Amino acid sequence: MSGPKIDHSAAATSEIILDAAPKATSSTVGKLEEARVLLDQDDHEGAWAICDHLIQMPDLPLNTAVKVALLAKEIGQTEIAEAIFSDAYAQITTNLDRIKDPEHAMLPAAEALADMGYYDDAEALCRKAIAQAPDNLTVAVGYVAFLVYRKRENEAVQVADTFHADAKPKFDIAFHFATIFEHLGGKAGARAFLERAETHCKTKTQRARLDFLSASVGLSKTDLDQHGMAVELFDGFAKDYDKQLTKLDNNGPSMVFTALEELQLPKNASRRILDAGCGTGLCAGFLRPYAKELFGVDLSVKMLEISREKGGYDFLARTDLSEIVTFPEGKFDMIVCADVLTYFGALNTVIGHFSKILAPGGWLLLTVENENDPKVPNGFKLYSSGRHKHTVNYMTKTLTGAGFSKQKLLKHARLRNELGAPIYGTLIAVQKPALLFG
Repeated sequence: MSGPKIDHSAAATSEIILDAAPKATSSTVGKLEEARVLLDQDDHEGAWAICDHLIQMPDLPLNTAVKVALLAKEIGQTEIAEAIFSDAYAQITTNLDRIKDPEHAMLPAAEALADMGYYDDAEALCRKAIAQAPDNLTVAVGYVAFLVYRKRENEAVQVADTFHADAKPKFDIAFHFATIFEHLGGKAGARAFLERAETHCKTKTQRARLDFLSASVGLSKTDLDQHGMAVELFDGFAKDYDKQLTKLDNNGPSMVFTALEELQLPKNASRRILDAGCGTGLCAGFLRPYAKELFGVDLSVKMLEISREKGGYDFLARTDLSEIVTFPEGKFDMIVCADVLTYFGALNTVIGHFSKILAPGGWLLLTVENENDPKVPNGFKLYSSGRHKHTVNYMTKTLTGAGFSKQKLLKHARLRNELGAPIYGTLIAVQKPALLFG
């Protein structure tokens, strides 16, 4: 076992950076996620194999090593986990004079200390970090998260308030803190910063974001044109859409690709295919071998412009999935709808439209975010992200109601990362019954 290491050969005054490169962090998070899934499936041997591999990595960041140790302890490797904890704590406390950078050293060290249960030490580092970098949003959010986790939400609101007082743009910072509080379960903090954001709200998109988050914390929404909001929101997002999804380690299109491979449909360019909500064309490349005609539709013109520049589709059109009159004419042999239905609550209308335009025997492949609480009213719930999560039972009933047969595939996997945590989704593949002649 190698475990986490700080380079003691460096000069005593050299600075320690505990943050890993984003690509390395994403890879490690993905491996931890795999181990967690295996552990949930009672595959302790498989989960431990992944943890052991990570522990042996010579460049594993110290704070990440602690998270691996936490999982190892759950698996039953208590002795190894405790050894990592002891080594990590010693390395942090004996090198405090070299842990200088508030965001890239103090904050990760505080996270590791908190994970190991050394809360006083962790808070001391958080306080030191924010004192040295009072205008660093990442540091402020880290301290806020620590206080919320420690059930000290009022103090967390005070920290966020102090940051917000001098920060710009006012709406975005207030809304960001409202989202953080809601994500961490701090309803009072979320409501407090929604009120602050309300005073700085100036655009339709800002109003829509407030309404979504307000609904998720139990506040009423205004009567808003969601169609207009979506157009403004995604038009503004189009330019950096691919880059942002890369940062989030987006997995939605990959889920569709994997499903198509598993279904073993012939790649003979024989199908008329609709990519419903195509965005910037992330699915076009792997859909092409199946398609004689590939249509891409989206609500955002700017998203469609980027898809056109990439050149992956035969036809592109602006379409509102809730209005069937805006769909391209004719029947389709396959419809793919990846990372789109999260922006709808009730799905009976959209899925009903898909059923109408699919030819007999046609395939529908879609993804939704998982709602694991079976008691959620109506089978779906709006979250602070502005997206809805749907239960599997709701999806099954809705698809059956639209005339689809039993799903051919139903898979759960990570869709992306959000605020440092994995967001899990469901991929469903169903087939429209072929015509029967009696």
